[in-house]
Amino acid sequence: MKINSKKVELKLNEYQEIYTIFKELSSAKNIPTFEQFKKNIDTFFELTFDAYVSNIGSKGEAIRKWIEYIGSEKVALDYFRGVDTWHAYT
Repeated sequence: MKINSKKVELKLNEYQEIYTIFKELSSAKNIPTFEQFKKNIDTFFELTFDAYVSNIGSKGEAIRKWIEYIGSEKVALDYFRGVDTWHAYT
């Protein structure tokens, strides 16, 4: 038996829904390609899921790691809002 370490596994249409919301909400000049967006969303969940959904760990530390990964607080928060608009995250 293989244990999957991913906490969230999205279907293609779910990635597309979040991507559409992200593009509508984001004021970023450089919108990532859909493929890059999917990778970023997977990392977003990896870094923030425990703190924001399971209430395990520090939310502040989780969001700092996410901002550091994405490279922009503004863009990082656009992702967060996109996910939260699609399905309540907190």
